[in-house]
Amino acid sequence: MSSSYYRPIYARAALFALAVGMSGPFLTLYAIQLGADPLELGLLQAAINVIPNVFQLPFGRLVDRFGKRKLILYIGSTIYFLIFIPILFVTVPKQYVLLLSIQSLANAMMTPAYLSLVGETTTIENRASTMAKLNLLNGAGNLVATAFTSFFVYFYFGNSKIGYQFIFLSSFFFGILATASTYFIREPKLKVVKETLNPITDLPKILKENRAFSTFILLTVLYGFFMSLMWPLAGLTLAKVHNAGVLEFGVVQLFSMIGYIFAQNMFRRVFDQVGRVPMLVLARFGLILFPLSYAFSPNITYIYVASFVGSMFSALIDTAVLAYLFDTTPSGQRGFYTSLYNLAAGTSYFAGSLVGGALYSMAAPIFGTYTALQYVYLISMFGRGAFAFMHQKLVETRKAQTTIAKALLKELHIK
Repeated sequence: MSSSYYRPIYARAALFALAVGMSGPFLTLYAIQLGADPLELGLLQAAINVIPNVFQLPFGRLVDRFGKRKLILYIGSTIYFLIFIPILFVTVPKQYVLLLSIQSLANAMMTPAYLSLVGETTTIENRASTMAKLNLLNGAGNLVATAFTSFFVYFYFGNSKIGYQFIFLSSFFFGILATASTYFIREPKLKVVKETLNPITDLPKILKENRAFSTFILLTVLYGFFMSLMWPLAGLTLAKVHNAGVLEFGVVQLFSMIGYIFAQNMFRRVFDQVGRVPMLVLARFGLILFPLSYAFSPNITYIYVASFVGSMFSALIDTAVLAYLFDTTPSGQRGFYTSLYNLAAGTSYFAGSLVGGALYSMAAPIFGTYTALQYVYLISMFGRGAFAFMHQKLVETRKAQTTIAKALLKELHIK
């Protein structure tokens, strides 16, 4: 495919990133402002993560069988961004969680359609580098949006409700632009898979015959559980331990996005040279920085630094996971396979988020807030480290041309 073929996909990615970057970093903070307790924060994280992944399975089958990827992407995007209108008027956490759950359902409709479009227009030779560019645009869009929102809202509205309303309206505006840009994406003509796989009867066969895919799912579930243990507590640590507000939440995200963009740019040409498995092992292990920093940082400055460094590994994960996933799934059925992967991951994240919130709720009355938070973060850290190393058991799908170290030194022009 020529570079012009991908331009509409890149444009949609950038606009979508702007839309999500306006509000995404502040969703948890707004729940706290509404008075959400740790259990409700756990439900919020579970809703954001599990619903889009669970419902991707039926929508993934629909994408493969119906074949109208752009149409499904249109419908999902429209619902997703329209939800920001009623969010403007919520007054209690439960209403907020319900609306974000509906938004997550729309996300479940968008994701397999979008991933299928990307997967079918890339090859094993250019797949990782294309995904890295898409992730780079995503990071840049998020960075610009979050930087603007953080400082504008802080200086003009403070932590008032009208500031959050501005945030949600901004997401709505850019979201409509992202939805409209879908029109210009050229959808590849593929044979519709009428014999679509059944997620119930065909699942054992899929997992048995595609060993690379099934091993990847198993490790994703195990790692994802320990990774998500800290998710409902991160915002609580910032708000309650470090007294963070909109500005501080925004700065954390800014450091994360800068690190993310830096890594995507540095590794963009490296992914297709060093193989998939080494990148997955490196990236998964590097994410122990997040629970480590939230557990022991004496002030928020350390979290800023850890956010920058840790997000570099997040960038590697986003590209390496999708590249490996597309490598191990058959053409014409990627809607189903990617949604099956996301279902497994989402279920794991759901369980981890709920368990993390529950562990904190049980430990806080005994050990106090700070020690209880450390307790959960340490469990997350050790679990991440152990299962990161187990990724070495994965089947390699892309023969390495060089090592990570040599490829990086070359990118840095160091011989």
